[in-house]
Amino acid sequence: MRRTVHFALLVLLFVTAQCRATDLEPGLTLRLYDIGRPMERLAPLRADQTPNFDRRIDALNLGQLTDFGGPEQYFIAEAIGMLHIETPGRYEFALTSDDGARLTINEVEVVAFPFPRAKAASTGAIELAAGLHPFSITMFQNAGPACLSLAWKTPAAAEFQPVPASAFRTEKGVTRVVSPGRKIVLDTGVHMRPGDALPLESVHPAWSLEHIRPAGFEPQVGALAFLPDNRLLVATFTPLNDGVLDDAPNGTIWVLDNATSTDTSRITVHPLADGLRDPLGLAVVGRDVYVCHRNGIDRLRDLDADNTYETREPFVQPWVSDNYHHFSFGLAHHDGWLYATLSTAIYLENTHAAEGVIGDMKQSNGPNPPNRGTCCRINIESREVQFLAGGLRTPNGIEVTPDGDIFVSDNQGAWLPSSKLVHVKPGRFYGHYNGLERSARYPDGGHPSLFSDQPVSPPAVWLPQNEICNSPTTPLRIDDGPFAGQFYLGELTMGGIQRIFLEEVEGELQGAVFRHTQGLECGVNRIVKGPDDCLYIGGTGADGNWSWRGTTFGLQRLRPTGATTFEYHSISATTDGLNVRLTRPVARGWLENPANYTVVQWRYQPTPAYGGEKQDETPLTVSRALASATRDSVRLTIPGLTAGSVVYLRMDPVSETGEPMWSTLAWYTLNRIPRN
Repeated sequence: MRRTVHFALLVLLFVTAQCRATDLEPGLTLRLYDIGRPMERLAPLRADQTPNFDRRIDALNLGQLTDFGGPEQYFIAEAIGMLHIETPGRYEFALTSDDGARLTINEVEVVAFPFPRAKAASTGAIELAAGLHPFSITMFQNAGPACLSLAWKTPAAAEFQPVPASAFRTEKGVTRVVSPGRKIVLDTGVHMRPGDALPLESVHPAWSLEHIRPAGFEPQVGALAFLPDNRLLVATFTPLNDGVLDDAPNGTIWVLDNATSTDTSRITVHPLADGLRDPLGLAVVGRDVYVCHRNGIDRLRDLDADNTYETREPFVQPWVSDNYHHFSFGLAHHDGWLYATLSTAIYLENTHAAEGVIGDMKQSNGPNPPNRGTCCRINIESREVQFLAGGLRTPNGIEVTPDGDIFVSDNQGAWLPSSKLVHVKPGRFYGHYNGLERSARYPDGGHPSLFSDQPVSPPAVWLPQNEICNSPTTPLRIDDGPFAGQFYLGELTMGGIQRIFLEEVEGELQGAVFRHTQGLECGVNRIVKGPDDCLYIGGTGADGNWSWRGTTFGLQRLRPTGATTFEYHSISATTDGLNVRLTRPVARGWLENPANYTVVQWRYQPTPAYGGEKQDETPLTVSRALASATRDSVRLTIPGLTAGSVVYLRMDPVSETGEPMWSTLAWYTLNRIPRN
């Protein structure tokens, strides 16, 4: 939700504000993006990046650099919200900035001065009706002084006056997600096509996109699962990120009849069960339906086989969920067990008193009841609960392979400098330490993370923030095709689906992540493979920047086309570099030119702070490139590679048939370097 795509959110707020006035409050939102270098002009940020700073301010009157509350130089500032207009008519605006800035209202550019300058004002005018109007102000700051303010001349006024605080509206009480690190601005003209620095914008050629939502059905999807008769279950909920614990039911399970029909007009929807709170996991075992929700797992049974599921019972309630961020994710079924994950708490200023929290908390990392931040499993026959591993934060996605391997995605935050995919092994600790003595509760303090006395186990794959993932969701093992054995991975706030290749090196899994597809209607929360070999995609979103470009609902189908494209197949570690395999042959001369490869490595250092900067970021040089006989792979010798690093690779060849790469970038997690 950044740059012009802010208007997707702002228009949504405009449409809903009349019936949901409580969603808005006085003020506007100020976001800062650390660029870290001079800019010659105002240019758009690369899409889907999380800001470094995000806060509500009363009015736009930033007279000096310290008023911004962010970097001291080289940043982009965005002020967004609604203008509340009482008197219709012609409004003139004066935008004062140092350096360049732009004002848009209702997606119309009203004021613009895109180049560096000392403090000065630019003016423009627009006709405005009474009511709410979405606006966006973008400004860039090089070195030196900075300011940003907005004045207007109302229809009856003779001179400009500062726009008063009473005229601004913004989203009310949202969790303001931020992340550290330098952001990318598109002002260089280098590598600026989708799939090459820019995010993908279209559907992968291996799939055709089909819309399967019946008219009027706008699901915010928490879970998906197929019944034995090929009907599709869709669990929906209303995600809120205002920090307030609300136990009121917000979830429903729906049934899509004829969900696999190629004639989408035959697809109909009706409710199956309601009264749930945050249903974020579904599993069908035989004829029984299990739903994972905030307080446990319920079982729905259709004992008379009439497709009505008239029996519903609490199956297990083995955990406490007394914070708004205490989600229960899942479900995966394997060999008589149900697998689920539990997220940890976030405490905002408005929740401290309400929930009885005292003391200081680093980056909202407060106390938790027992067993939060874990992966667990429940025996279907005996209802025995086993908590398998700890140190997870927001593990919004789980997959169990036919061999019993457990994979969980986890989201950036405290103790997580970047998002990641974890290969869960029982008894291990994965790095998130629950808040303890700083924030007494329960009533003598929070409970430590399970297995936190063990060493931190590395992720199978780091997912670099603002580059390939911001909010990973469902991992789904690929059963067949050219990428069999790899994984798809849903992404919520950057949107789309990524692909992950894994290999075992010295007893640990590691591997690479690649962009796979975009072009969907919403950020992806759940993926399930249907009996027709299609992928069924459920999306959701919430206020603030808990969404992909302001979208909040979605349900679509990706049908395999049999087509392929020129892209990365896999990357494997070698004793002295990487072996890169492609899906098409490339001219040997190109592959064996070391200058054609860009390699950068860095590491992450977890801390209690929210997210984390790259550490020891270092460009590396390919000293030798040796193509295979088939010219669809190349072995790169890369001096200086270090175990425990993330390795970024860019290459942009053309296949022997003249096809450009679908996506030129890859990120390999080098936990260990092979000895042989």
